[in-house]
Parts: sequence; structure tokens; C-alpha cells
Amino acid sequence: MDQTVPDYERFEREQIAQDRDRRRLDTVEIDEPRGREVVTSLLNEGVVEPVPEHEVLQHVPSGQCFDSDMALVYFHKGWEARGEE
Repeated sequence: MDQTVPDYERFEREQIAQDRDRRRLDTVEIDEPRGREVVTSLLNEGVVEPVPEHEVLQHVPSGQCFDSDMALVYFHKGWEARGEE
């Protein structure tokens, strides 16, 4: 730690970091059934669209295509987290 920074600033920085950590989405604990639920939800919201001719799902906001539900879920969670920072 930088000892030239006042205590109150260090405290505020620590609190901000803890708040950010609490808001972060935990993607490690997503299993296949939960992943399928997330994909279904994203399809219903229009965030993901099927591309039948290529047998993939397209993440509309980014344009990325995925042939794996889990890869799509992990990507979307990371994409959301990136937007929060």
C-alpha cells in the first residue's frame, strides 16, 4: 500500500473494491441445466438469436456466434461484467 495516501482514501478504495467484487457475476458455478435456462432467457429477451443454417446461436450485441450453450453463457456473463466497470 502507498503510505502517502491518507487513511480515508485507502478505506474508500477498499470499500469500492469490495462493492465491485460483490456485484461481479459468478460464472464458475453454472452447470448445464442452469446454462440452458440462461440461454432460453437470452433467447426470449432477444439478446441471442439462432442461426439455423449454421447451427449456432448469435450473441446479438456483440455479433459473436457460438455452437455451445455453455460457451455462450460464459461469454455473455463476461460481456455483462465488462459493461459494469
